[in-house]
Amino acid sequence: MTDTFDDIIAAARPVIAAAPVSDALDEHGLHHQILPPAIRPVDDGTVLFGPARTGGYKVISGFVEGIYDLEIALVDDLKPGEVCVMATGGNTNIGPWGELLSTRARHLEAAGFLTDGAARDVVAIRAMGFPVFTGALSPADTQYRGMMVEKDVPITIGGVVIAPGDIVVGDVDGIVVVPRAHALAVLSTAMTKINGERRMRADLEAGMPLAEAFRKHGLL
Repeated sequence: MTDTFDDIIAAARPVIAAAPVSDALDEHGLHHQILPPAIRPVDDGTVLFGPARTGGYKVISGFVEGIYDLEIALVDDLKPGEVCVMATGGNTNIGPWGELLSTRARHLEAAGFLTDGAARDVVAIRAMGFPVFTGALSPADTQYRGMMVEKDVPITIGGVVIAPGDIVVGDVDGIVVVPRAHALAVLSTAMTKINGERRMRADLEAGMPLAEAFRKHGLL
């Protein structure tokens, strides 16, 4: 039976990692899907994996009435397994995320959060184990600095376009984005690589020389 998209997502979730997905993207000719390395997890042990829900910000100055309305609407509409992605154009003076939004997103069973802006409340976020990947840490609120002006549209982080439904994969190694149209093929290739690496690792642990293991498995 041919695997469906949901089958691959379910199979990949317990073992997925950014590196094999990056290799799979390369194999499918998608060579520019890695986000800037400055975007890091708040907790190195967390993994980000799921379809994106997107929001985009603009810079503001001064007080804006209703500044949080679109941001709240996006967070409250998150579905289980989705990754909330908020793009600030790399402006780390804009900090759209913290403990309270993490608490709501976790209750909705969202898969995590990603921004090229800033996040705060690190101790609380680490304690709850919610995956948050951010371009910086800052105590600053968005008020007086930035405002979400678009929701559920393609956004750009570090030159990588992230459309709603694209698959975000992140861990301590970094973050990659799999375009939805290629997700089934890329994730299937990544799972084949993950399983092959498991077999190759067993051979290496048993003492097989690296050159022999490479000839046998074709992986590195």
